[in-house]
Amino acid sequence: MRVLITGITGFVGSHMADYLLKNVPDVKVFATRRWRSRDDNIKHFYGDDRVKFIEADLTDRGSLHGAIKMSKPDIVYHFAAQSFPETSFITPVMTLTINVIGTTNLMEELRIAKDNGICDPVIVSVSSSEVYGNALKDEVPIKETNPIRAANPYSISKVGHDLMSQYYHKAYGLKVIVTRMFSHEGARRGKQFALSSFAHQIVQHEKGKDFGKEGSWYEIYHGNLDSVRTYNHIEDAVHAYWLAIEHCDYGEMYNIGGDYTCTVGDALDMLISKSKKPDVFIKLVDPDRIRPTDITLQIPDSSKFREKTGWKPTKGLEEICDDLLNHWRSVL
Repeated sequence: MRVLITGITGFVGSHMADYLLKNVPDVKVFATRRWRSRDDNIKHFYGDDRVKFIEADLTDRGSLHGAIKMSKPDIVYHFAAQSFPETSFITPVMTLTINVIGTTNLMEELRIAKDNGICDPVIVSVSSSEVYGNALKDEVPIKETNPIRAANPYSISKVGHDLMSQYYHKAYGLKVIVTRMFSHEGARRGKQFALSSFAHQIVQHEKGKDFGKEGSWYEIYHGNLDSVRTYNHIEDAVHAYWLAIEHCDYGEMYNIGGDYTCTVGDALDMLISKSKKPDVFIKLVDPDRIRPTDITLQIPDSSKFREKTGWKPTKGLEEICDDLLNHWRSVL
């Protein structure tokens, strides 16, 4: 089986490759990366002849054409994106270009490959729960039929990604499955994201020379702690992406989410409780972490996906917090 992963250097792409190499016999992973991307998440693949890295960029059609021609995939996992909501406020044009135009470039090259008999893969097009934006209280848990109310440049870009993916199925018969994953966390999560940022700050303090010295206290900086999230462990997330290939219908959209719903503040409290000295931390608002608009109510109804695949989460917020802290303890 030949699998093309776009964006393997990212959090989810690297975990997806881990899952495939561990669980799928005779798999060959072709992985796109940009020359300027960091390789922290993929160093453990170096020397594994089951993984072939390909230099490519979503905004460069020629590089995508070459990647598809080289890989001739049976499956495509499209993870590559500008995936930081906070960054999207600063660089909205770049975010839209990468996520909307870049996804269109990929789909167009896959259409050409299909028309020319090169390959006709199953495509998991990874959208986001952020397309729903700020759901109303009487709309949760959120179904796939919920209105789209994108609330920031990133979520707007994922609406474009989502709709273009649907279009290429309807117009050209590409075997596209659109997933809308809700909050998913674990080891290797970038510190631009809230829970990983909190864990990073905690571990930085833990590793300080005088940590825990009598009378000392340590700040954890945060943004909006009142946002409600439903958390899913990354290992359950990538398992879900695999089951989508096996069981989901082309042209359909599927919400995927965990079972543990709480505020971001609750998750921060759990991380602090798992630190080496929980009583020495204080929480302080950082104005730079307050977004101009915030998506505050993310509770999924993933019954459509669960009924189709039999998937259910095996890990919760406890394991997420443990993995985030242990990851940063291993790399800082």
